[in-house]
Amino acid sequence: MKKIFKFSLITAVVLYSIYFILNITGVLSIYNNSTVANEPNLKMNSKILISNLINPINGDFVSFKFEDAKFGKAVRIFRLCGKENDIIEIKNGVVFINNENRDKDVNFIHNYFLTSNNYQNLALNEKQHYISISQFINNDSLIVSIDDNFANKKGFGHKRVTEKDTDKNIKSIFKHDWNKDNFGPIKVPEGKVFLLGDNRDNSEDSRYLGFINFSDIIGTVLFNN
Repeated sequence: MKKIFKFSLITAVVLYSIYFILNITGVLSIYNNSTVANEPNLKMNSKILISNLINPINGDFVSFKFEDAKFGKAVRIFRLCGKENDIIEIKNGVVFINNENRDKDVNFIHNYFLTSNNYQNLALNEKQHYISISQFINNDSLIVSIDDNFANKKGFGHKRVTEKDTDKNIKSIFKHDWNKDNFGPIKVPEGKVFLLGDNRDNSEDSRYLGFINFSDIIGTVLFNN
């Protein structure tokens, strides 16, 4: 019995030591996703496996170091949507990289204009989906965040809301009359990347933060549960 206990203890110590080394070097790290910014593809409170051995390409989720006056130092995760010298443009909410539609065949979350009855039916019958109220218009209508596949399935795809007016926060960073849905074209500077959340209308990403230093990327997301 003592031998079994000793063997189990040694095994546990060895495994922990290996994990500690992998984690401290960034070869393999585990993070808890504490935000809805990448729903529906990275679920809130899911565990995410990250490695710095993978050189990310456009479309990969990456983690990066970020610091601001409001939250201090943090690790954030967004989708890589532009590396240095890429041309980024968002037209009516669709992202283009070097004139190629990169949103095609990916399920994002956007805002949709629904009647109150539409929303009540969704809220009651489709609880497994991400459904969040963004804005009440009046007693009969509201804007709701739902994933695109679900919106199309329910026949709401044509009711997607896109911003037309200038966003003063985006203008303060990029000095153009752009907004989250109509942005660019702009070339990604050397040593920088452009990152976006999959919850496109509820994500403080590069549209609001500016370009991110490539050197601040910690690793590429390998797996999430």
